[in-house]
Amino acid sequence: MAERDKRGRFIKGASGNPAGRPARADELRRLLDGDAEEVAAKVLEAAKGGDLRAAELVLARVVPVHRPAHAPVTFALDREAPLADQGRQVLAAIAAGEIPPDQGRSLLDALAALVRVVELDEIQRRLDTLEEQSNG
Repeated sequence: MAERDKRGRFIKGASGNPAGRPARADELRRLLDGDAEEVAAKVLEAAKGGDLRAAELVLARVVPVHRPAHAPVTFALDREAPLADQGRQVLAAIAAGEIPPDQGRSLLDALAALVRVVELDEIQRRLDTLEEQSNG
């Protein structure tokens, strides 16, 4: 197990994966080395023959999943307001049609992540204070 400091973080230079990559992955790469083109041709042939799993493999490599890209949106958001109020502002903007629901959800997810970061910062600050008090 990798060494950690008193806060549970990895010590600088200590690996979180000391065993490294599993040998099985390297073994599979060696087996495919030189045969990759033949394997790819067989998968393509199977896909052309109606094998849906093979077709899925081919399409996943040739035509990646489309991720919609949206233009940036602007709406009134009071960045100084408490995070809960900012969430309410996003919901109001969705309800008013100012921003699409999927983008609103992304904004709400981002706010939720920010809440977690703020909470962790607060916990860390409190722990530091307690450690200082107990050591001082």
